[in-house]
Amino acid sequence: MKRLKYITPVLIWIVIFAFTGCTNRSVDNSMSNKTSADRSSSNSQQASTSLGDSLTKQRDELASIYTQAIAEFIKAAYKKDQTTYDTLYFGKHVYGQPDDFPEIELPERIEKTEIRLVTPEVGQVIQTARKSLVYVNLIGWVDKEQAEFVVVVFSNGGEHQFDYLINFTVNAKTNKFELDKIEVDNYSLRRGQKPERIAIYADGEYVEEK
Repeated sequence: MKRLKYITPVLIWIVIFAFTGCTNRSVDNSMSNKTSADRSSSNSQQASTSLGDSLTKQRDELASIYTQAIAEFIKAAYKKDQTTYDTLYFGKHVYGQPDDFPEIELPERIEKTEIRLVTPEVGQVIQTARKSLVYVNLIGWVDKEQAEFVVVVFSNGGEHQFDYLINFTVNAKTNKFELDKIEVDNYSLRRGQKPERIAIYADGEYVEEK
């Protein structure tokens, strides 16, 4: 009976120690899992932030070169025949094609000209309502070394007037786009026929029309 009396407390303490050990291991595992989850969450947040910053930078760079192309078009139109624009309506065409208008924000004014982005559907409506309105389809292809744009100009109730072809190349020293050449097709002079392409800007300067 005395032996049983001593054995019972010992068994109780063994059970307590075993339970405590299991509890501690459970807590340690839980803390370890929580730490891993926190690290994973932190890494995911950092990756998400990095991706967001990268996309923002890409959009800013695209907006910059598109703005540059529009500015060069406005200047070339003036150099060509002293044409000025109060407002230009640009069609924001999104058809799932590589030359879709990108998801960017343009300045409200470029070269003192008001810039408005509208859907092609709205563009058709306003061209019908206002014949003097100038509507533009801006099509662009941009990569690391060059950028090419076609500025398709409509006026007089939606008639095709001009195609301005504007090319940029990247300066290896400054890593910035620089104007390479501008050519124009004048559709307002020859209805139904493809006009002769004329160089407006080449070799670093505007070219005099012959």
